[in-house]
Amino acid sequence: MCMDPKFFQFLVTQTLENDEVLLPSLRGTVGLMPSEEHTSIELSGTDRPGLLSEVCAVLADLHCNVVNAAIWTHNARAAAVVHVVDDITDCAIEDPKRLATIKKLLRNVLKGNNDLKTAKMTLSPPGFTHRERRLHQIMFDDRDYVKVRKTEQGNIEDLKSGPCITVYYCSEKDYTVITMRSRDRPKLLFDIVCTLTDMQYVVFHGVVHTGKNEAYQVMLISTWTVLDGFSTVY
Repeated sequence: MCMDPKFFQFLVTQTLENDEVLLPSLRGTVGLMPSEEHTSIELSGTDRPGLLSEVCAVLADLHCNVVNAAIWTHNARAAAVVHVVDDITDCAIEDPKRLATIKKLLRNVLKGNNDLKTAKMTLSPPGFTHRERRLHQIMFDDRDYVKVRKTEQGNIEDLKSGPCITVYYCSEKDYTVITMRSRDRPKLLFDIVCTLTDMQYVVFHGVVHTGKNEAYQVMLISTWTVLDGFSTVY
């Protein structure tokens, strides 16, 4: 593997989320969250042509104006966080019946035809504002990292991806060493650390080496319980 010889080491010391914004077990589902300024709509389902157009059409029919939106797609799965307001008052939508109608119609759009996974609906966790972090958690819970297809017999198969990953537990130091070699892409490090965080691990040291569209990473991780009181997530 031919790589640029430049290495950089990092100590992950900044916290991405504190005790007030840690998500409960319902994270990664689809739901609505009213705030004083807008209503936050979280969506996840099977990606397909025309999906975004259908979502926007439903919101328009329900007199919702889209203030801003962020959408991710991967392995035929889609996730979105959309902020909407009432098209007359320009305020958040708080009427329970109207919210229930929005959720019902959007869920029907997300299910589509021959969906291999069932869309879920819950209220979004309050107080969470990091939109990209939220999108990553929605996709992680939706298992977007697993490629799914139907066989000729109608059964579902998981297609394994290609990265090379090794895991070694160091009993003397009570930490785990992970080595990863994969295709490089934007935000790869962000996604890796977020995934480890979702699995209740913290990263306290690492080395990243990139070059010619490849990435080689070594991380030292431990569980939250081992590093009690020492939060080090990226």
